[in-house]
Amino acid sequence: MNLLAIETSTDACSVGLSVDGELLLDHRIASQQHGVLVLPMVDALMATAGLVPAQLDGVVFGRGPGSFTGVRIGVAVTQGIALGADAGVFGVSTLQSVAQGCYRVHGETHVAVSLDARMDEVYFAAFACDDDGLMQPVGEEMLISPDQVPALPADRTWCWAGSGAERYRELVLTSAPEALIHADCWPMAQDLLTLGTPSALSGDLLSAEQAAPVYLRDKVAQTTAERAALAK
Repeated sequence: MNLLAIETSTDACSVGLSVDGELLLDHRIASQQHGVLVLPMVDALMATAGLVPAQLDGVVFGRGPGSFTGVRIGVAVTQGIALGADAGVFGVSTLQSVAQGCYRVHGETHVAVSLDARMDEVYFAAFACDDDGLMQPVGEEMLISPDQVPALPADRTWCWAGSGAERYRELVLTSAPEALIHADCWPMAQDLLTLGTPSALSGDLLSAEQAAPVYLRDKVAQTTAERAALAK
């Protein structure tokens, strides 16, 4: 199976290609350069593998949450490539891919992921590793003030990862003095492929038109507007 992965939701611009399980990767930290970089990165990996788009079986993409612009770029590029290749798509949570990378690099099995969402907020979710080595969510993803992040289950040891955990390190350590914070865990195409491949193999890919972003902040705005309308 030939799977392409695209992740542009944060400062990381990450592309990966799995050709029958063999990985080709290009990962760069390139703030606000994704629109220029991502297609040449994809083309270079495809050329190295000797593939044309029609040989792709699917495209795995980072669906967010993250930078509005970055998430939109990733979804648009995914749709364009998948439509041209007549391939299915599968969206992976950006937070989940960070947790998967933390497991891959550091062996952490319980990871709280906090990404800086600006405006004094973070995107937050917690994940635990299942028996297949895949990080699964523990609760819902949320957009929240860093000082209101919910308490994690106390019956296990948690590490923290992501730009939000690093930026608000003091708050994390105030609530969990022994917490280990991994500042080197970015959403990476390699981890999207790990998380997306089982669904691709089982035939759970969606059509290209169904590739959709997850912003979280939109949900908050809608909820606020609805409450204001009800208050009138």
